[in-house]
Amino acid sequence: MSAEPYESFALPHYADRDPAHNADHIRRILRRLPDLSRGVEPEPQPRLLHFLACFHGLAERIRRDDAFRAETESFLIMNGWTPEQVAEGFLALGRHHVMPMTSEEKVVHDANHLERLGAFGVAKAFTRGGADGQSYERTLAIFERNLRMTRFLTPRGRALATEGLAYCRDFITRLRLEL
Repeated sequence: MSAEPYESFALPHYADRDPAHNADHIRRILRRLPDLSRGVEPEPQPRLLHFLACFHGLAERIRRDDAFRAETESFLIMNGWTPEQVAEGFLALGRHHVMPMTSEEKVVHDANHLERLGAFGVAKAFTRGGADGQSYERTLAIFERNLRMTRFLTPRGRALATEGLAYCRDFITRLRLEL
């Protein structure tokens, strides 16, 4: 199954999100899935992988909004999920940010964490900081904290992270000197 039905259902729910966490963010995550899935065992299952990627930023809403949770359950069942698979999917969605356990969770986790790195990661951090009205110093402190918490769980994620982390460290050093 392709990601298309999951995208069609989920992406409109990102319309009111900040520029760092909108539908474009989800599309970038989706584009990274094939590369990050290479070498992951057991092989990620597309159904759960696409669900986690597309609903990545909707976990809290599913948890607190009973009507949205029921709507999402119905959508999944209409797309061939069993009630047990729905329950497992919701569990995976809730933990993939902080304690990924399955192959699919690890791939989506890494796809999300790659957005913290490199020139894009710097731009994303300062775009978000500006949208939140933060000072450069506050945004930099949050950026550094997020980098310290960044870890990669897939072979490809670890390989891709090396250059992006080096770029960020160099940027932080340069910005601190200029501030």
